Amino acid sequence: MAEGVGNVFRTAIDNMKLALQQLEDGEGLDKSKLEFNLEDFWLRLRVATKCLSNEVTKLCLAFSKPPLPGVTQTDTMLRTLETAYLEMLSAFYSLPKSCGLMLRREVNLAVLEIMQSLITVVTSVTEKGDKVQKERLVLTGCLWNACEAVERLPQNNLQVTCNIVQREEGLVLDALQEIEEEVATDQSGHRLRGEEEEAEDDNSKTWNNQDRELLFPCMGLVKTARSSLKRIHTTLQMNGKYETEEQVSQLDDLVCEVKEISPAVDDLVSCMYPPMNKNAVKSAVAVLKTRVEALLHMVKQSHYIAEQDTGWTEFLLKAVDHNNNKLQPLLISCK
Repeated sequence: MAEGVGNVFRTAIDNMKLALQQLEDGEGLDKSKLEFNLEDFWLRLRVATKCLSNEVTKLCLAFSKPPLPGVTQTDTMLRTLETAYLEMLSAFYSLPKSCGLMLRREVNLAVLEIMQSLITVVTSVTEKGDKVQKERLVLTGCLWNACEAVERLPQNNLQVTCNIVQREEGLVLDALQEIEEEVATDQSGHRLRGEEEEAEDDNSKTWNNQDRELLFPCMGLVKTARSSLKRIHTTLQMNGKYETEEQVSQLDDLVCEVKEISPAVDDLVSCMYPPMNKNAVKSAVAVLKTRVEALLHMVKQSHYIAEQDTGWTEFLLKAVDHNNNKLQPLLISCK
């Protein structure tokens, strides 16, 4: 590539990296005090990303075969490209925190991916060779996908929250099903072997009778955590709102609490496998109990819980206590 054209590309790429760094370091000024319309925001962002995708395509096509563009033409294309990605960034920075921290985070991640793909594609244009040409097609496809992904982003903080709660419920369900399969396998083998033969088995691969007593109330606590997330998701879909800052803030707070549940479940389930670590189980039970109770108590005070929903929140709180009360004597008696 000619030195003049190379310099134009280096300057353009440096500017892109600077914009990316600013995006990674922070999300710009909070413009919640300014007039803002969420529908207008999405229209602006979609138009900007489509324009960016088109300009990248033009650039790659121009450098796909001779004669290659000269300095002036290259500079013009890269400046047009810069205008497109700066418009995308400006659209993102216009999204105020009052629309929801989770929504901002989702959009931020999408824009970051676009900028990272953009830098990779434009850098590949400066490189030569048939292999690079083929790789550039793949990289350009990744950028197109990243731009198109904007169309599929959740449109408001309620949608983001519903997606996260559903995802976390799925993670808890996966952990529960794995341990249930292990228990079912153990029960089947336990019946076939009998107690005397079992005593001769490798105790690192099977549960003893004391372990088995702990399994079901532990799984009961995990099931309660899963039921809590499932009911919250259903209630959010029916009653969730995002019209006021308080409602949006409650959704953000909910996500923070919800994200604590699946790691707590994973910690408990992981120490339930043989050989069971009783001290680890005791600690993990206490953490999960606290997390689920905190989640349910917070939910009870939120806008999306109607009077008729207090029944299931109280029922689930009692289920937490019930399983914990069954566990504590067993954990104390464990040596």
